[in-house]
Amino acid sequence: MMTLTKKRQTVKQRKIRLIRNPKSGILRTHKLIRKAVERSFSGEFDFEFIETEYQGHARELAREAAEQGYDIVVAIGGDGTTNEIGSALLHTDTALGIIPLGSGNGLARGLHIPLAPARAVKVLKTGKIKTIDAGLVEDRIFFIVTGMGFDAQIGKTFNEQNIRGLLPYFTIGFREYATFKPEVYILKFDDRQVAVSALFVTIANLKGWGGGAIISPEAEYDDGLLDICVIHRVSWWYAIANLYKLFTGGVVKLRKYSRYQAKSVEIIRERPGPFHYDGEVADGGGTLHVSVLPGALKVIVPATSEK
Repeated sequence: MMTLTKKRQTVKQRKIRLIRNPKSGILRTHKLIRKAVERSFSGEFDFEFIETEYQGHARELAREAAEQGYDIVVAIGGDGTTNEIGSALLHTDTALGIIPLGSGNGLARGLHIPLAPARAVKVLKTGKIKTIDAGLVEDRIFFIVTGMGFDAQIGKTFNEQNIRGLLPYFTIGFREYATFKPEVYILKFDDRQVAVSALFVTIANLKGWGGGAIISPEAEYDDGLLDICVIHRVSWWYAIANLYKLFTGGVVKLRKYSRYQAKSVEIIRERPGPFHYDGEVADGGGTLHVSVLPGALKVIVPATSEK
C-alpha cells in the first residue's frame, strides 16, 4: 500500500472506501458533501462512496472492506463514526482515513488532521501512515479517551437529548453540576492501589476529548501506555474558575489533578453508572477494566506530523 520516498511513507493511489454518516455533526448538506468528496478523488483513486443507514452500519462496511483487501477506509463524520470504522480495522493492513465532520472531532484533533474537509482530503492524498494504540474498556474500543463520573453523566444526558455542539454540552454541564454527587474510586494498576474521591476519572490514549479540551498534555498515542487522569472532588467555584485550563493544557498544574500511567487499570467505584468512550456512552457496573492495545490501528496523518 505504501512506498518509501525520502525516508517517508506516502499514500499510493489505491482502493478506497469512503463511509459517510449522514447524521454526524451539525452540517447536513449531504449532496454537497458527496459531490465535493467525489470530485476530489475522481481520476486519482479507485474509490466508492457509501452512506450509512443505521447504527453499526459503518463498522460492518469497514470490516467488509478490510476483508476484501481495501487499502484505506475513510470515515466521513464524527468521533462515533470514526470509532466504529477504526474498531473494525484493528490489526488489519487497511488504514483509517478521516474527514472530520462531527461536533467534537477528538481523534482528528489528536492526530493533527485538519478540521477543514478540503485540507483533510489533501492529507489522504499526501499523508503518511502511523500505527497508533487503541484502548479497551470492558468490551468497547476507544482511541481518544474513556471515563466515568461527571463527564460521563453529562455525556449521557447530552446524547439522550440528541443535540450537538459545545454550547449545549456546557449548558448541560452547569445544570448537572448542582445535583451531581462525586464518588470514591479505587484504581488498581502496576501492583498499586490508589483511592480517590473524584469528580471524574478519565483514561486517555490521546491528549484530550473532542472540542479542543485537553486532559493529559503529555499523553502519546503510540507509547503502549494509558494516562489515568483524576480531577478530584472540587467546589463549584473552583471548577468554574479553572474550567479554561482544560483548553490550555494548564489542567496539569491544578492541585486537584492527578495523573498516572499504566498498561491496564481496574477501576472500582461505589455504584454502577455510565461510562463514555470516544463520545459514546454505555452503562457499566461497579468495576471496570481498561487496557491498552499497542500498535492496533493504522491511520493516515499529515506527512509533516511528528505526533
